[in-house]
Amino acid sequence: MDAENLNLMIEMEERKTSWVNLNSREKRETETENKDQNQKPLEDGYGRKFDYLRISLTDKCNFQCFYCRPYRIPLFPRDEILTFEEITFLSRFFVERFGIKKIRITGGEPFMRRGIEKLFEKLSEIDVEKCITTNGTLLSEYSEILKHYNVKVNVSLDTLDESKFQKIIGLSFPLKKILKGIDKSLSLGLSLKINTVVLRNINTDEIHKLIDFARDRGVEIRFIEFMPFSPLWKEYFVPEKEIKKIMHEKYEMREIKREKIAKLYELSNGVRVGFISTVSEPFCNMCSRIRITSNGKIVLCMFDRFSYDIKKFLRPEIKEEELEKFIRSIVLRKPKGFIELKENKNEKAYIPMIKLGG
Repeated sequence: MDAENLNLMIEMEERKTSWVNLNSREKRETETENKDQNQKPLEDGYGRKFDYLRISLTDKCNFQCFYCRPYRIPLFPRDEILTFEEITFLSRFFVERFGIKKIRITGGEPFMRRGIEKLFEKLSEIDVEKCITTNGTLLSEYSEILKHYNVKVNVSLDTLDESKFQKIIGLSFPLKKILKGIDKSLSLGLSLKINTVVLRNINTDEIHKLIDFARDRGVEIRFIEFMPFSPLWKEYFVPEKEIKKIMHEKYEMREIKREKIAKLYELSNGVRVGFISTVSEPFCNMCSRIRITSNGKIVLCMFDRFSYDIKKFLRPEIKEEELEKFIRSIVLRKPKGFIELKENKNEKAYIPMIKLGG
């Protein structure tokens, strides 16, 4: 074959490839436009729109933290737990039908669920922000997988003191393993935040140390109020204003951002600090969360006794249209939240935190 014919063939092949790529791009753009047209955000009776889905993988946990599991609670039957296929379907369904922008994987301790890396692989095909909340015990083992699939991480860290740590988690476990997991994750470039539940007479004297820990690693730390899901709540609860007072002893604070559930500040040492103050300053009016428990029930509010089983729309076969209608109807029943509880001053029997997925 002479050079002229060879060049002609190469040019024709390049044009063909360019045409295929153009068609593929146009097809993707059309699919995206159609998907956007089919999306109708979830909205409740108070006009709140939902763009944040939290899915619990398991109610198993290798800790027994008294603010999450205040007493022994039977595990869900194994056959009731959502499969990875069902979780993947629901994730895609909520993104495509309702325009969900963020999905957080929770537990129990989510890394207690075997084969979780297979779920990350499936979820990586969905165009949505993916996050996970963990107690950090298995973070070292999974940090590279999280990095590979671009999953953001929140790590629960309530203390830097070994003896306090054992008291909080209710058993013996080396705190240094969690700290190593955090450092390994950061060395890999993972996006990581620290969650700290503030507990009176346990870790209030460590607030400055925890802030310094976050500063040394260049990460954001969020201080969370103890939720009233435990008989020990009144004994250990610390409100946001008291936490701030402790911070002011050492740092100046400047508010930089208000998110739907958190207020963010920058301290004089450069650390970003967040407050999630569900009790003292409820964010119910801005709530954009919807939860799915590991046994396939939708929970609209942490302070609501009711949940809605959606497995009947998944088993034995998936019923997409019926599922969408059901979800749109139940979100209209979402209560005002903790605001309503404070107004009515009545006690309710809540779903335990470990079952909710936080």
